[in-house]
Amino acid sequence: MIAAGPALGGGDEDVVLSGLNNPIGVAADADGTIWFSEMGVQGPDAPGNGKISYLGRNLEGGFDLMSFVEGIDVAFNPMGEPTGALQLAFDENGSLLLAAGGPAIPPFPSLGSLLRYDASPAVRRGGPYPALGDAMIQQVPVFPFVVGNGYNDSNVYSMAPAGGGDLYIVDSGANILLRWDASTDALSIVTEFPGVENPEGTIPGISQAVPTRVIADGKGGAIVVQLVGFPFAAGTASIFAVDAAGTLTTMYTGFDTLVDVEMAADGSLIVSSAGTFDPKFGNFLPGTGSILRVRGDGGTETLVDDLWCPSGLAIVGDDLWYAQPFAGTLSRLVGGAPQPCPGDLNHDGVVNGADMGLLLSYWGSCF
Repeated sequence: MIAAGPALGGGDEDVVLSGLNNPIGVAADADGTIWFSEMGVQGPDAPGNGKISYLGRNLEGGFDLMSFVEGIDVAFNPMGEPTGALQLAFDENGSLLLAAGGPAIPPFPSLGSLLRYDASPAVRRGGPYPALGDAMIQQVPVFPFVVGNGYNDSNVYSMAPAGGGDLYIVDSGANILLRWDASTDALSIVTEFPGVENPEGTIPGISQAVPTRVIADGKGGAIVVQLVGFPFAAGTASIFAVDAAGTLTTMYTGFDTLVDVEMAADGSLIVSSAGTFDPKFGNFLPGTGSILRVRGDGGTETLVDDLWCPSGLAIVGDDLWYAQPFAGTLSRLVGGAPQPCPGDLNHDGVVNGADMGLLLSYWGSCF
C-alpha cells in the first residue's frame, strides 16, 4: 500500500520518499528491506505521532510504503528540542530495535526505553501496531537506570548487538555507553565520553560529548561517533573504538557533527555529518550536511554533499540509503556503497607496498 502524501521515486541518486515527518533512523534487515523511523511533531491534535515504516517491493519493481508501528510518543526537553523515535537496528535474532529517547514518565509510556519488536513477515502484515502493542516483544527502561545513577539527563539514541544476545546502548543525554545483559536483563555502564574543549572561545568552554550512533565492530566491541554539543564547533567530533573490556580509544578525529556510522563491505566507515550549525538560524544550515567515507588510514572522501542534516544510514548491497529529518526525505544512492578492493589488505583505499608487507607477513603454510 502506498500512503497518501509521501512520493516514491527511483533512479541513480533518488529521493525515494518525501513529505516524511522528521525521519531519523534507517536500517536494513537480513533480506535487504529498508526500515525507517519518523519522530513526528507533537501538537494538540497529535500528542504522539512517531512511526516505524518499511519499504516492501512491489511487482513493478518499485516500493510500497508500509506502516508497522504508529503513535510513538514525542517529548520536548527544557530547551525545546524534541525526542522520541530515534535510531533503529536489528539484533542477532532479527528482531527490530528502536531507541525511544526522552523521559520514561507517565505522559510518555513508550519513551526512555529500548523497544524490541517482532518484525517477521507474519507479524508485520498485521500492522500498523501501537507503540506498546502486540508486535512489541520487550521494553527495556533505560531512563530510570541512568538518572538513578546520578546523571542529570538521559536520551536513548541508538543501540547495536554486543554478542551473546547482549546490546550496546548509547545515551546521548548522559554521554555514556551502556550494555544490556540478555541473561540477567540488567544494564551496566561501559564507558563515559569526555567533554570536548570548545575551540571558538565562546561559552561553554567545554562542550558535551553527545555520542550518537553505535555499531558492532565484529570483534565484541563497538564503534561510536559523536555530534559534540553546542556550539557544535567544526572539527571537534571523533570516531571512537570501545573494546570488549570497555576501553575507549579515539580512532579518528577532526570531523564535524557526526550523527550516524555504518561499516562498508570494504571495511571503511561511512559517516553522516549534520553540517554547520548557525545560532541565528537556530539549526543546522541546509546544504552543509554530507556523507563521508573514512578509509583505514583516516583519509576521507565525500560520497554525498549539499544535504540538510542527514541522520540515519543503511547499506544494502551496492546502495547507500540515508534520511534527512528537516527535509523530510529518505534517499538512495545507487552504487554509492564502497565495495571490497582486491589486494587492499589494510583497507586504506589503495593497493601499494603496505599491502605487500602485510601479505609477506602472512607468508607460509596455513596448516
